[in-house]
Amino acid sequence: MIGRREVMAAMAGGIALPGVAIGAEPRIFVSRVAVENERLIMAVTFGGRGPYSFMIDTGTYLSLIRPDLAKTLKLQARATERSRGVGGSDTYTLYLARDVLMGGGLRQGDVMFSDAFKFGYTSGIYGALAAGMVTAIDTDVDFDAGEMRFYPDGRGDRPGFVAIDSEIPRGGGPTAGSRKISATVLLDGRPIRCVLDTGSPSPLLLNNSAARRLGLWNATTPFAPTRPNGIGGAGPIARIVRTQSIEMGGAKQERPLVTLLGSDVSGDFDGIVGLSFIRRFNLSVDTRGRKLWVKPSAQNPPPQRYGLSGLWIDRERDRIEVKAVGIGSPAAQAGVAVGDVLVDMPWEAALGMIGGPPGKAVTLVLDRGGARRPVSYTLAPYL
Repeated sequence: MIGRREVMAAMAGGIALPGVAIGAEPRIFVSRVAVENERLIMAVTFGGRGPYSFMIDTGTYLSLIRPDLAKTLKLQARATERSRGVGGSDTYTLYLARDVLMGGGLRQGDVMFSDAFKFGYTSGIYGALAAGMVTAIDTDVDFDAGEMRFYPDGRGDRPGFVAIDSEIPRGGGPTAGSRKISATVLLDGRPIRCVLDTGSPSPLLLNNSAARRLGLWNATTPFAPTRPNGIGGAGPIARIVRTQSIEMGGAKQERPLVTLLGSDVSGDFDGIVGLSFIRRFNLSVDTRGRKLWVKPSAQNPPPQRYGLSGLWIDRERDRIEVKAVGIGSPAAQAGVAVGDVLVDMPWEAALGMIGGPPGKAVTLVLDRGGARRPVSYTLAPYL
């Protein structure tokens, strides 16, 4: 078994590249990327096996792999690590992979992966590459060109880019993991400090304490319930609300949907800016200045959506119970309440019934305290 120091050094995402002779031209390594379903995807091979689709996830300090792929590749378990995410904390196995080729352009000899990628996103994504992919050396993320460019000898001038109010922490040695990027974001004109997380598809997720401080989590603001899923499993029920604007680096999104988390993921920041807002820019990371530079991209993120019923239901065996009802939603106006139990309907049918486009008629039979009653309403936008 390798030691803890070696394990954490491999987790840190540092990029080991060949040396360059004095007087030689600065090196540039190029890897291909693509945005698919609001995920930044890169093809990864392991010792020539693959390629497998991985996300670039600047919100995680170590790289992740699906347990089934770790077994398929016969990666050897090296240690365990306790990680925390939206669902809380849990202990995961760490695997060491050798000869990892990323995007067809960047190769690393040793990369440590955690099998925390159990929550998944789609069946076609096999893991996530940590923030060190972007912050270990000067790096461009060019959404318009569909590529990442790595500058091990330094980026030099950045024509067309502007530095934003941002920070990349100083390296803390081999046990610190990948360095993340934080930046100041204006939410409805008020500054908040956020981590830039390409692994999150939402424009903005706010910690519960920040949502309450800003007056967004209250008893009157309309919301659509949701339950985030990630490292640690499913988190507490969250709220999707409509805000006035998000602004960063001169780009402004009017009337975005913002997710208010039911708990705090971390006390070090107020929220998480996700890919659907990040890709409004092409990015350039300045590791020496520990800053992020941006310039507007030509990307057009898709429209945001939320459940038009305003219901969140969970099941325990055959019991389907209403766990949240959004303020101002069609379900709330029809009198549906937390604790109501759906009857005479299997789980899949219930999910299909409460979802759908505007104008769809919904009919449910609810049990409240032993008394059954039918409830009907029509799906409609309400945020």
